Amino acid sequence: MFNLQNRINGNDDDRHYLETRIAVRDKLLAQEMKDLESSLRNQRLWNLQVPSTSKLHELDLTVTPQEGIYKGGVFRFKITVPPEYNNMPPIVKCLTKVWHPNINEDGSICLSILRQNSLDQFGWRPTRNLLEVVHGLVALFTDLIDFDDALNIQAAQQWTQNREAFKHRAREYIQRYC
Repeated sequence: MFNLQNRINGNDDDRHYLETRIAVRDKLLAQEMKDLESSLRNQRLWNLQVPSTSKLHELDLTVTPQEGIYKGGVFRFKITVPPEYNNMPPIVKCLTKVWHPNINEDGSICLSILRQNSLDQFGWRPTRNLLEVVHGLVALFTDLIDFDDALNIQAAQQWTQNREAFKHRAREYIQRYC
């Protein structure tokens, strides 16, 4: 009997299942790469690279905000697409240390589209794709900054209590880590 949760947890009674899921994932990624490449052409906010053509499921994203608090920063992300994609969202980690309410010190990210189980309508669904993930990550540095649903509570509290101090610390992080 099929049990997605068991397979997500790594328990696979059908040994060929993982091979099949990887093949499906890689086919989906090959199709999505075309959309990503065309979107990449006419913008300067982000760059996406696949370090190894044999591992399309491992991507490096660089976001360079052109306005706002994070302007001038260069933020690097590692995107790993699991075998269960598109039933499960990609796993994203921020590799650049940043003072941000939705990114904590270890690089974990609070973004609705990356949540497999979300109470709102913005969580992951099989109809979503990598381009939407990239746009969500880029928007975290502009209009999607969410101080009410913060992962880095200290950053959100500082914003509430002293916005200038928050901006100053964010700029310090940019100078030091970007």
